[in-house]
Amino acid sequence: MFSLEGMNALITGGTSGIGLAAARRFAAAGARVAIVGRRDATSLAEELNGIFLQADVTNEDQLRACFEEAEARLGKLDIIMNNAGIENSGPTIAEQSADEFQRILDINVKAVYNGLRFAPQYMNDGGSIINTSSDVSKVGYPGYGQYSATKSAVCSLTRVAAMELVPRKIRVNAICPASVWTEMLPPDHPEVIMTERTSPLGRVGHPEEVAALCHFLAAPDCSYLTGQSISVDGGLSAGMAEHTFERLIKD
Repeated sequence: MFSLEGMNALITGGTSGIGLAAARRFAAAGARVAIVGRRDATSLAEELNGIFLQADVTNEDQLRACFEEAEARLGKLDIIMNNAGIENSGPTIAEQSADEFQRILDINVKAVYNGLRFAPQYMNDGGSIINTSSDVSKVGYPGYGQYSATKSAVCSLTRVAAMELVPRKIRVNAICPASVWTEMLPPDHPEVIMTERTSPLGRVGHPEEVAALCHFLAAPDCSYLTGQSISVDGGLSAGMAEHTFERLIKD
């Protein structure tokens, strides 16, 4: 069950965090993985019996070249994970600059959009596309305006692409993680304390826990699920646990 044996996957932002955890999980399930990133991860990819493709995902030509090379070296792709992204929490909408907004749009939205544009011609029918969004696509937090906007756009693109690719039975879904221990979340980030105090599970998540959802979405067993944006957030989007409520009242 949930075997990826004989399947080929491409993951952007696959050199660290959730992308790397997914690459390891896919490889362990039998897939050959093409890891796309800016920093050299050739040795890492070889450990997974995969390949490394160096690219800046905001560069359309470089991203397209990755799809071309992945197909040439691995064969038609079955799984594509548009995962590369950045986080820029802190300043309010009024305090953030237009230049910064453009930068995060290019990485978090344009790269996903182009990944969705290129994916179909390099994929087998019946494949799976997974886009990385965020829990802030569904709720509002002060200081997350630009980030929230980009991740909400990813969810919207996911729904539209899912409908457009139904004739080829290519499923398109998004994952919406809350706080996860990656390079994007330093231990002293205010988000850590907020998550530990308000999440029903009372902790920050781990990349491997998100990768488990990615594995589910990638596997052919998951053939009846498409167009969804799935939260993996320790219960934050579901509500407030009794112990959390009691702690907040006490404080």
